Formats: sequence, structure tokens, C-alpha cells
Amino acid sequence: MTHNHAITHSNGNRSGPPERPVPSRRPPARFPTPTQTPRFLLRPNSAPPSPIDGSWFPWTANLTDELDDLISALTLRLGPVARVCFDWNALQISRKRIDEFDLDSGGIALREPAPGQPPHTMYFLGCNGTQLVLVLLSPDTEPDHAYGIMRTLADS
Repeated sequence: MTHNHAITHSNGNRSGPPERPVPSRRPPARFPTPTQTPRFLLRPNSAPPSPIDGSWFPWTANLTDELDDLISALTLRLGPVARVCFDWNALQISRKRIDEFDLDSGGIALREPAPGQPPHTMYFLGCNGTQLVLVLLSPDTEPDHAYGIMRTLADS
């Protein structure tokens, strides 16, 4: 079961993805099956609700190159993805800046972070109203350490 929730911060304020209409259909992803296995780990469907649904440990710092593979893998849990919210420019500056004109990936809207969205988190919003929140790990993290972090997040 996918968690449909807003994140509650310690100050009690609720925030979440921007309230925008979500299209009911989108064109198919450029790559319907992953071309490289994404390194991510989700909490079990049976886990109690949590503000974090899992984590992603990308292979490189170029997240936009790996996004199609991640979205293909997440579709099994989330359904068709309509929107991804993240601070793209914070991590992509070394590669290239992403502007409003670049914010489209195969029919999926790539958006700036939602108000109050914690840093290093990505919101994936499904066409059917579902949502996943992933913590983004740096691709420079030592793999055993990254796996430990991913396991801790999945088990919490």
C-alpha cells in the first residue's frame, strides 16, 4: 500500500507536495523497463505510516540521466508517475542548470521542491493520487555505509 500523507514537521506545520491537478494519464516513459538497475529501497507495504517511504542511492551525480530507470522501478508500487518534486539545481549545478524549459521528462513534470520540503528528499506523485517520499543519498557515499542508511530508513 502506498502512503498518502503530508509530512508533519517537528513544529507541527503540515507541508507536502503542491496542490496542483494531477493529469490522469501520461505518455509512456522513454524506457519502459530500467536500462540500469537503480539502487533504491522502500519500506514494506505493511509498515506503519512514516514521513519517509524509502531511499535512493544513484550511481552518478547526474540524477536526470538515472531518473527514467528509477521511475520505471517505482511504477510497480506507485502506479504511473505524474510529477517529481526536488531541488534539481542544488545537485545538478556541476552538470548543467535545469530551467523551466528543461522540466519535462517523457510526460512527467519535474518540479522545484514543494514549500517546506526537506532537503535531499524527492516527492514522487502518482497519477492516481499516490505519493512516495525518498531520501536521496549522495552517489559518493561508500556503498556499505549507504546500504546501512537505506536499511535503517526502510526499517524505521
